[in-house]
Amino acid sequence: MSAAFPSPKPARQRGMRWWSWALIAAGVLAVIGILCLPVLGFFAYVNHSIRETSPDQPFLDGPAQDPDARSPLPCVEPCFGLDDAATLAVSAGDVSSLSIADELYGAGELDASTVADDAPAGGEQWLAVGGDAECAFVTASAPYISVGPDSTSQDPISWVQAWQTGDEVVDIAARVFPATESATAFMHDLHDRVIACPWQDLDIRAPGSIDTSLVQITSQAAIAVPDEVAAVGWVREGSPGARWRSYVWDLQRGNLVVQVRVLTDGRILERDVATFAELIADRLSQLEPTAS
Repeated sequence: MSAAFPSPKPARQRGMRWWSWALIAAGVLAVIGILCLPVLGFFAYVNHSIRETSPDQPFLDGPAQDPDARSPLPCVEPCFGLDDAATLAVSAGDVSSLSIADELYGAGELDASTVADDAPAGGEQWLAVGGDAECAFVTASAPYISVGPDSTSQDPISWVQAWQTGDEVVDIAARVFPATESATAFMHDLHDRVIACPWQDLDIRAPGSIDTSLVQITSQAAIAVPDEVAAVGWVREGSPGARWRSYVWDLQRGNLVVQVRVLTDGRILERDVATFAELIADRLSQLEPTAS
């Protein structure tokens, strides 16, 4: 009798364990994630840039500004000069909040001048492109009005300092008035002009365009300043692009008016400029006046 032997079973195929497949899947996902990070980062950057530089970027809400200091410093003759203004120069740390890092001109590197020596050229250009004389403060690079009686003043002016990174610029300028009374009159005049000039349609055309350039001018909300300091601030907006928005604050104490100007494509925000202007206002309040 022959013995019956069972038929051999087919050999079991060798395969990878379940955890091996899990490791492979995890590795693939990691590689995909690494490759996507630059893309996701790019889109995040673009979305951030569009949001920050958008013409829809809102202005700060707050109380209306007041061209008068709460406790004006009485100077019947100059309490401050250009040398006092020069001490308001800022450091790299001071401008870091504005994302500006490079000093273009340091204190004392630019020669002092007078309003009459500097203002008329800007005023002529402003009128040539259709700007209203009442709104000629827009072109000023220091505390003056480029057209009209103020443009012939012999008051000394100086550019304390200028910083620039790319197209972003911040500069500080100063004007020495004969007395508190005349400086206060300037602040009132500027305040009234800003309100009267909500926009200007200028005859400036981009290459290939037939459109004129609409410039909008808006008063800024009041900032926190010491009792002896008055502050008048405004924003100029043009067509979106390099330096399409500028923030300007004129700060007065006694017979000295200091202008803080920031030019940006929108990446520097109004709240950061307000904080920087408050810093300068605090330092202005700490200057020791000459007895008057």
